[in-house]
This record gives sequence, structure tokens and C-alpha cells, in this order.
Amino acid sequence: MIGELVHHPQFGSGQIVALYRNGNDWLVRFDSGLRFRRPRHEFSGQNEPVMKEPAPIFIVPDSTPMPQNQFEARQLIEALRTGIAPAQHVRDLTIGLKTERKTLVAGLNKAHQTGGSAFAVVGEYGFGKSHIVELTAQDALSRNFLVATTSLDLQELPPHRSFDIYSSLMQTLRYPDTDERGLTPLLTQHGLKPEVREKLATLSPAELDPLVVALEALNNTSSSRQRKRWQEWLMGGRRVATMNKAMPRGSKFPSIYKVGNNARQIAYLLSGVSALARLANYSGLCVLIDEAESYSLLRPYQRPKAGQFFSAVIYAALREQQNRITADSLPQHRWRAYPPAYGQGQSLFFLFTVTHSDNRMPLEEWLDAEQILLLEPHHTPQEIGQFLEKALHYHALAYGYEPADRQRQVRRGAAEELALGMRNGRLSIRSTVRLAVELYDLLHLHPDYDVATLLAELREQMR
Repeated sequence: MIGELVHHPQFGSGQIVALYRNGNDWLVRFDSGLRFRRPRHEFSGQNEPVMKEPAPIFIVPDSTPMPQNQFEARQLIEALRTGIAPAQHVRDLTIGLKTERKTLVAGLNKAHQTGGSAFAVVGEYGFGKSHIVELTAQDALSRNFLVATTSLDLQELPPHRSFDIYSSLMQTLRYPDTDERGLTPLLTQHGLKPEVREKLATLSPAELDPLVVALEALNNTSSSRQRKRWQEWLMGGRRVATMNKAMPRGSKFPSIYKVGNNARQIAYLLSGVSALARLANYSGLCVLIDEAESYSLLRPYQRPKAGQFFSAVIYAALREQQNRITADSLPQHRWRAYPPAYGQGQSLFFLFTVTHSDNRMPLEEWLDAEQILLLEPHHTPQEIGQFLEKALHYHALAYGYEPADRQRQVRRGAAEELALGMRNGRLSIRSTVRLAVELYDLLHLHPDYDVATLLAELREQMR
């Protein structure tokens, strides 16, 4: 357009030197030497207006939200990529563990009937110790137990800090009939009933019981602030001055000892919470401690205190049902003596997990052989095949495809190879779960991947 020769009826011939307003105005240098900017339609043969270039068309991506079931399946698959089954799918995605689960369910029943039971679960990393903890928690909740779960950590929650472990357990307390957490619902909805308070005081064998005194204090005040402080204190919080206003008349303040030989008192408190749970028409208290293997990483002078805590809780659960731990072997705190357990009216189930190590806890000194569950790679191809079938269902749902013969062939063939890999020590439960997702990823992302080749490569890795 620029440089084109044009003719204007008034100014004569000229040449276009610039365009304005999308070409609707021209700057023309006429033969007379003058320059003028004139509308385009004034020039000969330019009566039609210039058409503007159409705006570029942007394709807006489909913003339709992913269906909820597909979104949840995506989340599940992403969790399985790390080798962990989400809590809401832990039963559905369990590989084996039928014998172990049967034993633990029997232990829950025994705890309800006789007052307590205790177990240790021993296994290598990745063999399902955390999985069995969550599985037991759900079994306990379905049987109307309160469930207190915590995971130990050498830095944040080491196994020799009895008070801190107790605090973590009480703050995470779960209920079978409400989504609330912590000790507060048990205290406020059940513990304030006169018949419950009186019965608990009758059952308590201690001269000064923190749980009994706390319930009396909660009953003595209508101040929500004071009640909150007492509830927090009983869950391992600090004592504050406002709590004194609700103290029962003539009572001494019972301390929950944070340091010293406090394992015996902590075990007694857990036993008391289980007794209160029974009075509130629950089946009892289920205490689950994961990652107790951090015991082996403690300094030598710290291990005795950790051993005191675990042996004290085992004794509180079993009492006269065992003869390996005696009450006299559990030291009292320097300031006040406590019984090792309620003994009457309690229902305390205790389970903790341990990894094989040279410095692990002396389990054989505390528990009988049938109370120590060893997690070993004995899973059958049938058990792994059942898991692969469920994993395929969720993988197909997550990525929106219908399983074909290729996926079914790999599901059947991989079960044998993965079982062999576990027996040969090449795979743990966690790595088996991760590998299952990777197999289905390969089939989905590479439709031309030969199934026979895939199984042959898997077989080579497992042998």
C-alpha cells in the first residue's frame, strides 16, 4: 500500500507515504510537492471503506470440572505412586495381612472382655507397619473403641518423652460417632454426667487422680474459659492460674509430670481414659504408636526411659495376664506414687511398630511370642493379583479409559512376578505398590508397548 500512486480530484496525483487509522487515512505526497493527510474514500476508486483485520480467535479450553469420582481416583493413584494407600482406602487396598488382622481383632475383643491386650508389630521398612496401624485404627473404630494414634520422631517426638507422647495421643483421639478430635468430647459430653463422675471416682485407685479432679473441676464451673483451660491441661497443656477457681474445695492440684520417672503415671492416665470411655458406653481405648524404631537411634542413657514408657503401658494393658513385667519394676515419680493401672473398669488395647535393628527394644522381655507379629514377604500371587485388579480399576477411572486385554494380561502375569520379587527380597510392599502403578502407566501412555516384552523385563528384574 505504501508507495502506491493515487489520484485526488482536488490535489491531483501523488504517492502514499504513510497510513493511519488502520488504513482509513492516507498521508500522500502530491506532485505539487505538498503533503496532506486525507481520508481514503476521497481518492479516486477508493469509495469502499477499509475492512479491519478480524481479531484473532482464541480457543478457550474446556473448563468443565473433572467429575468428582475421577478427581478422587487421581488423588488415590498419586498416593499409590509413593507406595501408600490413603486412609479412606486402606481396607480396600490391603495386600494380605489376613492372619495379622485376625489376631489384632481378637486382641480388641479381648481388651473389651478382660481389660486389655498388647502387641508389637515388627518388620522392615516398607513392609506395611504404618498400613497395619491405620487398618487396626479403623477396625477399632468399627468396634466402638476410641482410638489414639501417634507417630514417633527422633527430633519432634522421641520415644523417651512419655509426657509428650501422652499429649500427642490425647490431642489426636478419634471417636466412632463423631469427627471431633481430642479428649474434649469425652470429657464434656460424657464425663460431666453425675453417674459417670461418681463411678469413675469409685474405680480410681489413686489418692489424687488428675482425671477425677479434672471432671470435678469442669463440673464446678460454668466459665467456658476455665473449662477450656482444664481440658487443655488434661491433654498435656500448661497449668494456668484461672484453673484454680474451679478446683474442688479441699482438693490438692494433681500434677501431670513432664520430667522424671513419669512413665508409670502416664500409663495410669491412659488406663483411666479407657475406663472413662467404658463408662461413656464405648468399648474402650485403642492406643497405636507408629515408628517406635526411633528407639534404636536414642543415646544409650535415653533408652531406659523409653523402655520404662513402653513397658509401663504394656503392664497397664495386661496387668496379671502376663508375668514378664512387674509393677515393682516400674519406678515411681519422686513427688507422688501412682498405681500402674486402674485395674477395674478399664479396656486398654496397645499396639506399637518396630523395625528390625541391632538396638531395637527388648520385646521378648515384655511380650510373649504370639504378641509379637512379624511382617514378612509371604504374600501369594493371588493376594497381589487382587490388589492389582483394584489398582487397575482406580487407574482406569483416574485417566478415563476402559481396561483392555493388554491391562488384564499384565495384571495376571505381573502377580506371579511381583510375588517372586517379594520372596527374593527385591521388593517390599511399598515398592510393589509403586511398581503396579508404573506398569499401568506404561500401558496407558504407550499403547504400542508389547505386553510380552513388558512381562519379560519385569521377570528379569525379579529374579
